[in-house]
Amino acid sequence: MNRRGFLCALASSGALAGLSCRAVKAKGRRPVLFTLSRYGCGRATAYSKSNKLVSIGQKTHAAWLDSQDGTFWARIRTLDRATGQWSPTYTVGEAHDNHGGPALAADADGHLHIVHFPHHHPFRYRRSRRPNDASAWTDEAQVGARCTYPCLVVRPDGTLLLTCRESTKAQWLLNLYHKPPDGAWAGPRTLFHGVAPKGYTQWQSSLAFSPDGAMLHMAWHIYEAGCGYAACYLRSPDGGESWQRSDGTKVELPATPATVDLVDGVRQPKKGMQMRAGGMAVGPDGTPWVPYYFGDRTPPEGWLARPDGKGGWHRIPLLPWIRTRWPERGIAFADNAAFDRHGTLYVALTTIVPDGKDAWGHPSREVVLLVSKDQARSFEAFEVSPPDPTTANWFPSLERPTCREPIGVPSLIYMHGEKGKGCDDILSNEVVFCDIPTLLRRQ
Repeated sequence: MNRRGFLCALASSGALAGLSCRAVKAKGRRPVLFTLSRYGCGRATAYSKSNKLVSIGQKTHAAWLDSQDGTFWARIRTLDRATGQWSPTYTVGEAHDNHGGPALAADADGHLHIVHFPHHHPFRYRRSRRPNDASAWTDEAQVGARCTYPCLVVRPDGTLLLTCRESTKAQWLLNLYHKPPDGAWAGPRTLFHGVAPKGYTQWQSSLAFSPDGAMLHMAWHIYEAGCGYAACYLRSPDGGESWQRSDGTKVELPATPATVDLVDGVRQPKKGMQMRAGGMAVGPDGTPWVPYYFGDRTPPEGWLARPDGKGGWHRIPLLPWIRTRWPERGIAFADNAAFDRHGTLYVALTTIVPDGKDAWGHPSREVVLLVSKDQARSFEAFEVSPPDPTTANWFPSLERPTCREPIGVPSLIYMHGEKGKGCDDILSNEVVFCDIPTLLRRQ
């Protein structure tokens, strides 16, 4: 077992005694929630495909995006589970606006890797100077040209893989960059483009390796021509060099809506559709699971899908499990899914009380967690955010593996606060850490 695997095997299920906490302060009880920052920007823990939590051994590292003194800052703190204490807040670097939040990963030696900054700009990349230590970082390197929405993972050979949306004067692209362990960033390689000849698109992709490291999975949604109309999937048997559908059919690059696996939706823009995919998970048996939601339905619905083995997808509705506990709520976003090393499935969702008003930043938004021990045949629903009828709790980011090594019980962060009016607002939102093992014991 390599060092990363050894450290992961030591991961604690979470002893958080002694932390001050926004929501739980009962004497002698371990808190479920802890406020990491009160300077969060309007998208402090967005976007769901950019992993923001990494646990190695007794430490959990949490990254987010603050706005303070007129500037946006990518920041990180570390929980030492052996002592229950949090580190000071470390600033990794500046961001252009509220789209420039970090994506975090760790390699086999325990070094942390982070990208941040852009909204149609090059990424800023840094590596921690010491393993399992977020206090000091290498000098910045730039990656790409006009990038947004990062997803960062590590191949078994130590190569970093970075996907993003990249804008051009014509079609906007879903691109892949890579960095060998001792080399420079290279690329891009265009993986996908849509059917619109030009104009705004919103490719946001998630990446995940199978537990044996042999298969790389990618899921994303298609948003162009004014609507989100599909959730899509491809896989790579060689670490991003070639790509295929779930049945093994080879796909020529760049892929298009006509050539990829259609998890759900349609292959051409359809007026009125509004669907998004969240951060995907891969089960212990190597099966990919893709969360997504339909925001144009009343109430809005969330789903979880896996390949059916025949070239199609088996789709599991999540709304019934939400409504068993919160009958008045819909699903405002299917944010993330993750498996722990024991095969338990976690799905982080944002719920909403539909009232016909704009759902973006709606004050009724709350973060919940669905947990399944039987491969999504049944779920138990847990309340993550304390209900606040005046202020949204949203943008949950669930810890997911960033390499082939499985994780223990994941952690989660989310934002408590307002959306702001645009991309440049300097806000003071709360960034909240949730210790899921404690949450599960409480409810």
